[in-house]
Amino acid sequence: MSEMARGLVLHSPQGVPYRFDPGALCLELVPTGGPGEWARYEVLHHPADLAVWAARSRLTPVPEIDVTPDEVVEAKRLRDALLRMATRQAHGQPLEAADLDVVNELALAPPLVPRLLGASDRRWARPATGGQLLSTVARDAIELFSGPYAHRIRQCATDNCYLLFVDTSRPGRRRWCSMQRCGNVHKVKALRARQAAADDRPAEPEFAAHPDEPRAQDRSAHETPPEPRPTPRAHRQQAATPTPLAAPRPADASASTDANAEQPPADSQRPRGLTRDAGWEIGVSKTLPHPPSVVWDFISGDEGIAIWLGPGAELHQEKGAPYETADGASGEVRGYRPGDRIRLTHRAPGSTRDTTIQVAVSRARAEGKAVLRFHQERLSDASERAHRREHWKQVMAHVADALG
Repeated sequence: MSEMARGLVLHSPQGVPYRFDPGALCLELVPTGGPGEWARYEVLHHPADLAVWAARSRLTPVPEIDVTPDEVVEAKRLRDALLRMATRQAHGQPLEAADLDVVNELALAPPLVPRLLGASDRRWARPATGGQLLSTVARDAIELFSGPYAHRIRQCATDNCYLLFVDTSRPGRRRWCSMQRCGNVHKVKALRARQAAADDRPAEPEFAAHPDEPRAQDRSAHETPPEPRPTPRAHRQQAATPTPLAAPRPADASASTDANAEQPPADSQRPRGLTRDAGWEIGVSKTLPHPPSVVWDFISGDEGIAIWLGPGAELHQEKGAPYETADGASGEVRGYRPGDRIRLTHRAPGSTRDTTIQVAVSRARAEGKAVLRFHQERLSDASERAHRREHWKQVMAHVADALG
């Protein structure tokens, strides 16, 4: 069983990417399609498609493979056999002899051959063929189904998810294809079931202010200012950012729900949303009916990051770590406090200037709920601020819908 690079990037029905680790090379071939009802997921149509799959698999380095149309047909035959085998194994059923014959037949061919070119320089010998690739996959399947992890081949525990994986974790308790997807959905459903049974209190408005802020009159979209500089009297849940964004909002917040970072002098005509230190800025927050840990796990995972930052981005906790989204946005991490907040720079595709984005999660006043905040500063003008206000409202709605 292969122990190389981990995981595939799959897409939900809504097009949101998430990482799925089947745990073995042979099981990475299974999500490429299948017979019958699985034909609608087929991605192996041409020789180049099999080469692309090999490049995205856990085989490292990327093999340079010459594939023929007949080898694509053989790849589908192997894939379908592995699908049936893994499904039967996951449900404690005996394997079919015909499927075993397919695996054993393809394993007879020579596999991919590694070459050592120098210290830390490993390549696959050329020429490499589709037949060698399939032999390597078939041999990986023989190792898996005859090895110590055979009894850990499982199907995702979500009712409508049929992804198959081998649980290679030390405790052997993996149940979900991905914690960022089905795992979070399960936790959210379980929480809501417990709340429904134990909490009959009236629901809070959909959009709510921070627990320590006065509630706005407009409940459809509440905008919040950046968090204040901490003082000895500050609420413990209002931890300051590495560089404070603004001064506290005044006690009377009924006149505005926008993110005024500081109150200007009485004779000032500074427009709403324009601050002295952070320029034009906007903030949106919402109270979600989930614990902060659930919201944080989602918002910091692949599916959540794809919603609020963009698909394809990978965020690392180190300060200064760069990122880039699939659509060309880029920036670097300025602060990352697990369970609390992420702060980063953001340069839109085609732009020459950076803004700053912060996403934060905190405990709400109501038990078992969390406040999620998005804040963006250093915008160019009032027009961009209005545009980003609508953007973050849509992002918030998408996150709430994904969490359920």
